[in-house]
Amino acid sequence: MERKNSGAILVLLGAIAFSLGGVFVKLIPWNPVSINGGRCLFSSLVIGAYMYFSGHKLKINRTVLLGAACVAGMLICYVASMKLTTAANAIVLEYTAPIFIIIFEALIFKKKPSKLDIIICLIVLGGIGIVVSEGLGKGHLLGDMLALLSGVFYAFTIMLNDFESGDSLSSVLLGHMSTVFIGLPFILQETDFSANTLLLVAALGIFQAGAGYTLLTVGLKKCEPLTGSLVASIEPVLNPILVALFYGEYMSGKTIIGAIIVIGTIIIYNIISSRN
Repeated sequence: MERKNSGAILVLLGAIAFSLGGVFVKLIPWNPVSINGGRCLFSSLVIGAYMYFSGHKLKINRTVLLGAACVAGMLICYVASMKLTTAANAIVLEYTAPIFIIIFEALIFKKKPSKLDIIICLIVLGGIGIVVSEGLGKGHLLGDMLALLSGVFYAFTIMLNDFESGDSLSSVLLGHMSTVFIGLPFILQETDFSANTLLLVAALGIFQAGAGYTLLTVGLKKCEPLTGSLVASIEPVLNPILVALFYGEYMSGKTIIGAIIVIGTIIIYNIISSRN
């Protein structure tokens, strides 16, 4: 029981760390690719240190490298979407990854979706339509599309980790390291290197990305899937709330309705899937 409780606490701390991403990205006056490169410099050190001290050996093969590419794509699209659309839209649309997993498993592995899968997909697609229509009305369509693409990359990352040759931590570390090199040319073109900006970038990398990924990875191994999925669901709720409090970006009524449909449906789906 203590092991399960400690796992849930770690997942909660990881979800809270992740939820800091929106407000930090909004406050940093850099290009999205620069922000991602800068934060991943610090997060790579945190994740690498955890792997070293925990004895988790780095694994490199085709599946891990493909997973790393998906992680890099997810990270870049997530930060870019945070800059180009509202935090609520970005996090809600990225949170649709489980729906893409259902679709990809049907298309790639010919796995026939259940009636529940189809119903869930249709409901979530309706919620996505509401959220995207709100972004379209405010000129945020590109940001919304990048957020959805981030969800696609996230789905592929999860699927690849299910292969025997996959290793989530190795893919995460290599994905973070690759985005440092991608972002370096953009960082060199930035002009604001004030102490405040650099501290925000460091905090984003150390706490939001580095500690967030590490805490979630360790926590999910120690608790039940149902508990982990429910506790982790605090992130898409807390993220836009923090942005509203510290950045002044508030959700519209339509976005709130769409968010409730998408997040609520996926939480229910996770509960049913975990029990089964």
